[in-house]
Amino acid sequence: MPRRPRSPHPRSRGRLLAAVAFFALAASAAGIARADPIDQRRHELEDRLSETRTQIARARSSEQALGREIAVQSDAIAAAETRAAGLGSEVAALEARLAGSRARLAVLTGRLEEQAEHLGRLRRDLATAQRLLDTRLVETYTSDRPELIDIALGAESLGSLIEGVEYYAALAEQDSYVVTQVRERRAAVARTRAATARLRAEQAETTERLAQAAATRRAAYASLVAERDRLGSLRQGRQRSLAKIEVSREEWEAEAQALETESARLASIITASPAPSSPAPSDPQAPPPSSSGFVWPVRGTVVSPFGPRWGRLHAGIDIAAPGGTPIAAAAAGTVIYSGSMSGYGNLVVIQHAGGIATAYAHNSSNAVSVGQPVAQGQTIASVGCTGRCFGDHVHFEVRVNGTPVDPMGYL
Repeated sequence: MPRRPRSPHPRSRGRLLAAVAFFALAASAAGIARADPIDQRRHELEDRLSETRTQIARARSSEQALGREIAVQSDAIAAAETRAAGLGSEVAALEARLAGSRARLAVLTGRLEEQAEHLGRLRRDLATAQRLLDTRLVETYTSDRPELIDIALGAESLGSLIEGVEYYAALAEQDSYVVTQVRERRAAVARTRAATARLRAEQAETTERLAQAAATRRAAYASLVAERDRLGSLRQGRQRSLAKIEVSREEWEAEAQALETESARLASIITASPAPSSPAPSDPQAPPPSSSGFVWPVRGTVVSPFGPRWGRLHAGIDIAAPGGTPIAAAAAGTVIYSGSMSGYGNLVVIQHAGGIATAYAHNSSNAVSVGQPVAQGQTIASVGCTGRCFGDHVHFEVRVNGTPVDPMGYL
């Protein structure tokens, strides 16, 4: 009888099951380990993309904020200039009034000085007249003054009698008149001088008020001019910042315009090229492809996403990477363009199956030629900054029947 095969020992069977379970877990772990980096990379790229979009939004918000600040500062400068013009007119009017008041004060001061001199002269004249009158009175008193009877007896005629009496009366009257006139004139000059002194005091007070008002207005005018100049400096700084932003935007818009033109040309090249008949096999060292069968052309940060950018379509994504970094074919296919193309700079276009084509732009150099089959992951160019660009990166496009689509849906 043939011998029946022996059943494995229970302990051996346990070891076998444990081994199978171990290898299954190992295989599963290997699959997870292989999938995790891809998922992690996708999450990292999504985070970076979100952060980049946030930075772009912040930049646009900063530009709008600068515009608003410049408008506010322009309004403030205009208001300050209007107020400065008004204050300047006030200062000019006050300066004119102050000059007139000072001129009137100088006239009154001069007049007061003249009146003081005149009053001094009158005082001296009065003193002289008083001394003369006193002298005459003393002389009349001490001399042998003839009585009227003596004058009458000594007169030769009635006429001489009258003349003698009138002479002595005239002398007395003249002396009294001179003293009276001098006293009256002195009193009048004293009153005039007192009135002039009051006018001068009032004019001095008016001049002082005008000087203080003019000084206050001048200080306010100087402060307002300084504030206007400060706002002007701030506005110039904001305008310089805004000008830099506008220049960058204009450059990007020019790049976008050039890329649109070249995009249309590229679409015509792609649609005119037949699908590859037998693409080269994939590079075994290439990273695992996505669910769509594509790999990343380079490892880097997406610094500009697909979609509208400053009013135009950005037909691909920009992936920043150091200059000279190898660029890999995202999928197997045939090179349908390799050369320079205006804003794209050095450009490689690969036709894939299913009407899909990929483009790699701004390369420092191309490593493939037209008609050459390439494998997925094969080096086709090196990272650079040719054409219209602002730093080393790869401009990567995916086109379906010549129409650009978001490459993130294939990576």
